[in-house]
Amino acid sequence: MLMHPTSPAKPGARALYLGARDKKHVSCTAEALVVRNEQRQTRRYPLARVSRVVSSTVTDWSGSALALCLKSGIGITWMDVAGQALGTCYPAQRHYPPFVTAVELLTETAEGLVRYQHWLRARRMDILIRWGKTRTEPIDPALWESTKREWVYGEHVAAHLPAALRSHCLAWVGAQLAAQGLHPELWGPDAQPIDLDQDLCELLWAEMNLGTGCLADAVQAGEASASVFERWNAMNGSVLMLHLASLCRTAMKTFYSLPLP
Repeated sequence: MLMHPTSPAKPGARALYLGARDKKHVSCTAEALVVRNEQRQTRRYPLARVSRVVSSTVTDWSGSALALCLKSGIGITWMDVAGQALGTCYPAQRHYPPFVTAVELLTETAEGLVRYQHWLRARRMDILIRWGKTRTEPIDPALWESTKREWVYGEHVAAHLPAALRSHCLAWVGAQLAAQGLHPELWGPDAQPIDLDQDLCELLWAEMNLGTGCLADAVQAGEASASVFERWNAMNGSVLMLHLASLCRTAMKTFYSLPLP
């Protein structure tokens, strides 16, 4: 099923969800993905209408369909039966905006890595402040301090929502990183991997769980996780772009201020 528009690069494009309810096979034509189910019913999805794909492991992909998605800049995230994201297939990028190099170099020095960690902490604090502003009732000071200690400084937020929603967050992050030409993994000064996609996903995941209200009601009502996520994303998806814009500003400032190694 196709969901709400998500990619600004393709107006009207939507996420394509290939769930685990029944086995599917994906092939393609020159300009569309062709999905056939076990009853041999076929649906055609023009590439111009697909922003990203979230696929179950019971869906079989042809090599030509995978290649067509990658050539068209469409990322694919696979989820297991428990709703956990297994991984994302990223298209190769051909054009790199200037900020991409700055982001990739940001964490390669000790000082740059410290700036990245400060940036993450500042984004966590920003999420906490927004949560406080959206509360209809005053927040108990003890709750505020404990949440700040656990989330802003401890990097932990209590999860009240199904894990499948986090996987949808990760798929959304992957699609936007690919659209911007950013790699999901950065490298530290000691060649240690730094998972940019997971860090961004955790920011979105915390925002979802801090404001669980209507989301929890929808989940309890038995709505599909994809529908719940797309409803939330339609109202809050721009938050990811704010995080990315902030990261790019931090990276560019660092790029021009730090001495060459």
